[in-house]
Amino acid sequence: MGAVLLSPLYILANIYLAARLLRWFSTLNSFLGSLWFIVPFFVCYAFLALTPLLAAFTRGRVKAWTKRISNYWLGILMYLLIFLILMDLSRMVIRLLQHRSVLAEYGTFYYRIAAGIAICAAAILSLYGIRHAAKIKKTHYDVTVQKDCSLPALKIALVADLHLGYNVSLRHIQRVRNTIQSIHPDLIVYAGDIFDNEFEAVPHPKKAAAILGSLKSTYGSFACWGNHDIEELILAGFTFHSGNSKVSSDPRMNAFLKKAGIRLLEDETVLIADSFYLCGRLDASCKEKSGTIRLTPSEITAGLDPARPVFIIDHQPSQLKELSAAGADLVLSGHTHDGQMFPGNVTTRIGWMNSCGKLVLGSMTSIVTSGAGIWGPAMRIGTDSEVVEIQVNFKKTV
Repeated sequence: MGAVLLSPLYILANIYLAARLLRWFSTLNSFLGSLWFIVPFFVCYAFLALTPLLAAFTRGRVKAWTKRISNYWLGILMYLLIFLILMDLSRMVIRLLQHRSVLAEYGTFYYRIAAGIAICAAAILSLYGIRHAAKIKKTHYDVTVQKDCSLPALKIALVADLHLGYNVSLRHIQRVRNTIQSIHPDLIVYAGDIFDNEFEAVPHPKKAAAILGSLKSTYGSFACWGNHDIEELILAGFTFHSGNSKVSSDPRMNAFLKKAGIRLLEDETVLIADSFYLCGRLDASCKEKSGTIRLTPSEITAGLDPARPVFIIDHQPSQLKELSAAGADLVLSGHTHDGQMFPGNVTTRIGWMNSCGKLVLGSMTSIVTSGAGIWGPAMRIGTDSEVVEIQVNFKKTV
């Protein structure tokens, strides 16, 4: 539905961008303003603009290539639009300041320079974002749980939003694996969106599962599903629901987790080392997608010994107050990507109580990771791909 609503804006944005680029080319050279250039330019531009649609309705290698091109194109498109719109706004300001004579005399020269700067800035920023997305940062948080525990401390490696698919290579999975292992964790937690909707997009799934399966930890690896751990028709990052759409995880995804030694918790709770509870929640989108109603925060903690620490894996950090009231001590989430690309990292802070990082709410701590992978545009700008190291200390109550 989202793609249908945004498609007119996408069409208008591409018309605007194509017109601006053609005008800039025409200021550089007379040939670049001729039909000999305009026709092949439109063919190439139309292909780039249509790659999100082609990726949704093709299969095999064609789908893989168009999906990858689409992911790069969407990021480049966004920054070209931002810088060219800023350029046009500056021209409007000059007109409002009654400097029309300046524009009349130097209009072509001004446009050539201003548009050239805007296009170069978008290209440089996009290249940086593509390279930066491949780097994995290790982020550290200290958490104190005000409860007795037979363990003196616990070290958790938190990973979310791997989005195994067209944007992720085996090399990136290996980098994530190496970063997790460098923590020497007692517990490994995958907070959803392990996959990117389509299992066929996973690069060499047997090798990928083996890489994650080689991780060592004291108490093992656990996961919950996220909103992208399903298989549905995707168009420009948006899902389409129909009577024939799959609204649950692909069985191959479940098999992948087993091969990787990752235990999936779907509204389930396990007692680990007879010391602390780990609860994995169904994703908040389950009801919307399949009619499944997940347990409420109070239901998932019902029957648990309140004297023991309660850790909850919840992909979307959307019910933090309710989880705190239900007795959770630590909630581990992802989903937001910290906005992934500027200015997204500014806007996500508006919609979420904790969009990324650490938040203490009463006796509960919420930690939200920006994710180890990327979704949609194949770049990160103003945010980091990360693995989170959490040092949990237990303080005995008096």
